Amino acid sequence: MMYLLDSNIIIYHLNNIPQATEFISKNFNESSISIITYYEVLAYGYNSDDRIKVENFLNIFHIYEIDISIVKKALNNLISKKIKIADNLISATAQINNLILVTRNVADYSKLEIEMLDIFDSTQK
Repeated sequence: MMYLLDSNIIIYHLNNIPQATEFISKNFNESSISIITYYEVLAYGYNSDDRIKVENFLNIFHIYEIDISIVKKALNNLISKKIKIADNLISATAQINNLILVTRNVADYSKLEIEMLDIFDSTQK
């Protein structure tokens, strides 16, 4: 299985939340991020030293860029559900690339045709 990590999972890891750190450690080779996650995480508000560390951490993942197929899928998603632009582009990235979206915010993506994993939900493990 291949995973796309939502921004919240990366932020939980950086805040030493065990479920996120454990998942990333066990599934690192199968995990990637969207360029949107890259932006959202770095925009979180770090001092300059921490920002460099966070950026170095993000750079070890495969980072999916936004292309026309992802934009078209995101536009199509709007038919199903009103969704924030960032969340829509992240979900469309997972959909186009056949990735499982790892997120704690499953409600944000609930009406979209997307496979998700909530690592905080013990019934999904």
